Amino acid sequence: MQYVMSDIHGDLAHFRRMLKKIGFLPPDKLYILGDVLDKGCEHLRMLAFVRENPNMLLIKGNHEYLCERYLAGTVSGELWDKCGGGGTRREVDLLSREEKEELLDYLRGLPVYWKVEAAGQEYFLTHSGYHADFPVLCPDKIRVDIEASVRAAVESDQERYLFSDDIHYIPAGLCFDKKIIVGHYPTIFLEDYHQANIFHGKKYIDIDTGNECREEGGCLACLCLDSGREFYV
Repeated sequence: MQYVMSDIHGDLAHFRRMLKKIGFLPPDKLYILGDVLDKGCEHLRMLAFVRENPNMLLIKGNHEYLCERYLAGTVSGELWDKCGGGGTRREVDLLSREEKEELLDYLRGLPVYWKVEAAGQEYFLTHSGYHADFPVLCPDKIRVDIEASVRAAVESDQERYLFSDDIHYIPAGLCFDKKIIVGHYPTIFLEDYHQANIFHGKKYIDIDTGNECREEGGCLACLCLDSGREFYV
């Protein structure tokens, strides 16, 4: 089975509960759409758990990007803290120089998207989804080529792409060539939705159900791409 999760935010305990709930086995594949770090309490342990499992693939989110930039010396600890990274930063500061260099190389190498086929459907998995300044049309001049659009956005400004909320404000007439699955923006804050459930829109699916906002009713969600079944903890 193929599963997708997102925005775990250092919550290793609920992540483990989810794996148990879905009965995750070695033949299965789990795609995590970014933000395993920050805002929680077990950041590097959460990241290590994912890295040590060959059947788990992490796609870069804006919080992995913040960690990457901090390690590279291009973002201050103060700025990262303001974005919810204080706990992760303190853990990172305790690493040796060699460990920091290895972590930086790993984060730089994370993909920003992944393409998957399941149950006859092609999915485009990414953290934020789309940046409206970089639409690339398919040859039919009707649909947007989401892969080419994301690549153009990332090449221009990776930070702007990973922080973008544009997927939630696209014009009604805009169509994509693949079904997009995103995280990044909690469904409990989506206009006219406000539910801690996976959002199934006509153009995209949002699986970030607000795990970092449990005091506001959020939870951790998982979607099985093969069956369409949804899981929550």
